[in-house]
Amino acid sequence: MAQFQTRATSFCRDAAAGFAALLSVIAPDISAKADDTPPALGWTGQIALGGSLATGNTDRQALDLDGRLQLQSEHRQDRFKLLANLARENGVINAERTEGAAQSNYDISKDKFYVLGFTQYIRDRFSGFSYEAEIGPGVGYRFVRTDRLKFSVELAGGYRHAALRGTAGHDDQIFTRGTATVEYKLSDNAQLANEALVTGDDERIKIENTFSVTSTLIRKVAARISINARYSTSPPVGVKRTDTLSKVALVYAF
Repeated sequence: MAQFQTRATSFCRDAAAGFAALLSVIAPDISAKADDTPPALGWTGQIALGGSLATGNTDRQALDLDGRLQLQSEHRQDRFKLLANLARENGVINAERTEGAAQSNYDISKDKFYVLGFTQYIRDRFSGFSYEAEIGPGVGYRFVRTDRLKFSVELAGGYRHAALRGTAGHDDQIFTRGTATVEYKLSDNAQLANEALVTGDDERIKIENTFSVTSTLIRKVAARISINARYSTSPPVGVKRTDTLSKVALVYAF
């Protein structure tokens, strides 16, 4: 138990490091924030594509895709996400994960408090599950939404259905989750972002943190470096508690 608590504490500290550092940078902006800036209406989105190729002593190929789409109306925001990661080394696939998600937010108070509904589907060959599907409602609050800084938190609950890999069994859970998201413009051409997610149910607690730095190269094309860390207190048998993924990608915004 002591070893587990030490591991969990270490992971939480490392996963939160990017978030804490970002908050320390933007603290002056939070304490002296300007009036909220309304977002542009209509469709926006971005596609990030990354990969690697190694030959010789090591034969490795990797491909990463991150697609985001958003529809903004006066009081509603619809967001869609598609992630895919595939890696093969010396002819053996060692990473294969796809994730699709959709969320709708509807403003209750002007640009601050909102209600939401979400759904998510994950297929990860090395997670111990054939797939995981989630759906549920929640609430959110935007502390800051300006051209330079965006900071919001969400609290939601939902239902998860997960099929265990290699068996006919499944895992059904009622869960709660909390999310904190920060986006901060260092300059006209550089942006930091961090998303922290904590999900809990009767079986396990899952922590996920994604930190990224994006820098514009030319017009709508940018380069992005990101680090994603995922931790589960009680994964299926034979599956490690911690997964990390570091990526370098080109991003096209539209």
